Amino acid sequence: KTYAKMSQYNQLFKPLAVSPIYYGNRTLIKFYNDSTVLHLLPDRVYSFTYSMILGENPPLDEIISLENSEVNDVFGARVILEQVQIDVRKFSSLGFKKPRGVRLEFTSPVLLQLPSYRRFKRGRYVLFPIPSLIIGSLIDHWNANCDINMLIKRPAFLALYSNYLMMESAYNLKPVTIIYDESRKIRGFMGWVFYDLRKCRNNISFKRIMALLDYAQYVGVGKSRATGFGQVKVSCVY
Repeated sequence: KTYAKMSQYNQLFKPLAVSPIYYGNRTLIKFYNDSTVLHLLPDRVYSFTYSMILGENPPLDEIISLENSEVNDVFGARVILEQVQIDVRKFSSLGFKKPRGVRLEFTSPVLLQLPSYRRFKRGRYVLFPIPSLIIGSLIDHWNANCDINMLIKRPAFLALYSNYLMMESAYNLKPVTIIYDESRKIRGFMGWVFYDLRKCRNNISFKRIMALLDYAQYVGVGKSRATGFGQVKVSCVY
């Protein structure tokens, strides 16, 4: 109930994110020019994740009721929810200690867009995870949903700073074209990238970027995170 209500919020950065459905390590997404028809077969175990940013009083009764519950009439079928895992975090608890590098695995298409500029009224999609675009999208979402005492007050500086802190050293990425809705097809990318983290004296900025990368595991990166895009897993090397 709470998730359905929040999904109707009329705001740019909704306080929620949902993943696509996974079968094992496979992401079930319809790509352009892919003739395969996606089916959910009976007696198979599928998984998904979703995140909500809530106030001080989360709906515990709804959360507890998820375990071993049944959902009827999902496209004419019955779904059983099992092995539900719940992770509760505060904004102030997010972050990593001082890793030497981070690996970002994009498990669903990432839609990163440059802002509009002068006569270019529509920003263009970027097919590489430039640190400033990744961190910039996370700052926008963070500032739209955090408490006022957790606001990042110099977002442009921190996004620019990430280009110097995060140095890509290996990657395996592929561009993809996704059927976004009945009339639109958009370009994104999937895969992984490894960033070496350069030594820096600005510990405050380093900690904020680490907090944002941890935050990404819950809310994703880029556009359309509330509809399954931009899902990311982050792992650190110390």
